[in-house]
Amino acid sequence: MNIGFIGLGQLGEPIAGNLMAWCRDHGCHLYVWDPSAEAMARLVKSGARHGHDPASIAQRCTVLLSVLPAPEDVSALALGENGVLDNADGLDIWIELSPFYNARWEQFIDAAPEGLIMVDAPVKGSIEAAEEGTLTVEFEGEAQVFHRYKNLLEAFSIHSTLIKPENPR
Repeated sequence: MNIGFIGLGQLGEPIAGNLMAWCRDHGCHLYVWDPSAEAMARLVKSGARHGHDPASIAQRCTVLLSVLPAPEDVSALALGENGVLDNADGLDIWIELSPFYNARWEQFIDAAPEGLIMVDAPVKGSIEAAEEGTLTVEFEGEAQVFHRYKNLLEAFSIHSTLIKPENPR
């Protein structure tokens, strides 16, 4: 399985590092992307594969996770030039982990290609918790989807909570 990870900031880089260890243990490949060449180099050195841009990650991966600094960044990732939603033909699920409420998430779900599962799953916790893999994840989605990906979430979290969506897709 190919897993993509976009956003290697203060929370994202340690989360991706924990995912890299999980991928090694589970025979998966982790593709990473971030505007920071330094963060990319550190993850690639630890075994991740270089994603050239968000579009290439969306095209080659079946699972995408992202952690971004602001709602505008999520919007640009979803709908911008070379964005995820225009390039998600092989993508099964996008789990958005940014630690804030995104008022536009429903619009992204409406713009998503048919069959793409979109999950808003904000993480809670400190940078140290991200490094230790002890974040909390509030997974807003269906129970069967939550259970399918719970093992993956446990790569970087100690507690995952399932929250039923108000408007399931």
